[in-house]
Amino acid sequence: MRVAVVVRSLTFGGMEKVAISLSEAFDKEGHESHLIYFNETANKLPAPKDVHLHSFELKQSMKQSYLGLGYLWKIISQLLNIVIRNSYFVWSGLLMGHLFKKKLRHLEKEVGAFDLIIFRGQGTFEMIWPVHDDRFVFVNESLLYKNKYNFLQKIYAKLLFTKRNIVSISSGVEESFTNIQTSLNIPILKHARITNPIDKEATKNLANESIQVPKNPYIVSAGRFHPIKNFPLLIEAYAYAKEHLNLTLDLIILGEGQERKSIEETIQKLSLEKCVHLPGYIKNPYPWIKHAELFVLTSKIEGLGMVLLESMVCGTDIVATDSPGGIKDFMTDALSTHICQADKVILAKKITEVLQNPIQDFTKYLLPYSNEKITQAFIQNFVTKKS
Repeated sequence: MRVAVVVRSLTFGGMEKVAISLSEAFDKEGHESHLIYFNETANKLPAPKDVHLHSFELKQSMKQSYLGLGYLWKIISQLLNIVIRNSYFVWSGLLMGHLFKKKLRHLEKEVGAFDLIIFRGQGTFEMIWPVHDDRFVFVNESLLYKNKYNFLQKIYAKLLFTKRNIVSISSGVEESFTNIQTSLNIPILKHARITNPIDKEATKNLANESIQVPKNPYIVSAGRFHPIKNFPLLIEAYAYAKEHLNLTLDLIILGEGQERKSIEETIQKLSLEKCVHLPGYIKNPYPWIKHAELFVLTSKIEGLGMVLLESMVCGTDIVATDSPGGIKDFMTDALSTHICQADKVILAKKITEVLQNPIQDFTKYLLPYSNEKITQAFIQNFVTKKS
């Protein structure tokens, strides 16, 4: 089976990391796996081993296409975006979709036709939206809310999803897409729920890399410093637990982003500078997670919650605040008691409770996320058997 996974770029990010993991999963299951990315960036994730890598450089190709007319079309697209809000992808995609189709055709002449072509993330769909092919599968990673769709956004949704094969990565994402599809009457080819793979062996190997472990035992969290991650709630709950529940562990938050200043101000306001640490973006966070006493997630929305699954692979127990999305797909049975309301006192009590009674074995919670199960689900749902 010849499979291509397509993503907008290989910049550091959760969706990009999952695209790499999926391409590696197909390779490890014995398929010829290719990873196509559209844009070059200064900071890239490490290239996957044994996967054929292809840079299509669509934005650069657009600028240089048709004796410079492509660059003119880019400017026109930007101007139209000012007049019609958030429409840039509609106009730029007309040309980039054509360029993608041309580059894909050229690649298939070299390596042979693909049986399956999987696109990760809405930003990737947008760049090639005019192109249709029954082999294409669009993987939707995010929750969609129909009450937030205005007239233009409804049009955009129809452009992106009409007559497509769609995958949702969790029950929450699946439900939200179905609601949008039904309310907007969008005809699609097929919709399936297929989650993300976790390469347990690779994650454990990364977790075993040597680091200078902080002297004091600690709780850890990780993610973009963005309002949706709700790190101030975690810091406030931590402060409450230190003051009222005799918590002695430090708190480490791995990541970087636009909310760093606000997070630092919250730490200073609560006089926690000596015990709450922000080491920044860490290329390999898994050793930090492995050596932690607990991983805590406070996101307001999580499409799936991959970092929780990865924490369990590292052998670290987890706590999460209740949120729409996918965490309840795997936080079942005893692990369901590790979900709590997004309230600082309730979260503080849950953290101390789980620290006193941790789960020791996460094997059963990770079984649905194997390479074999995920790759087979894609093939069974979307590859037409040849007679």
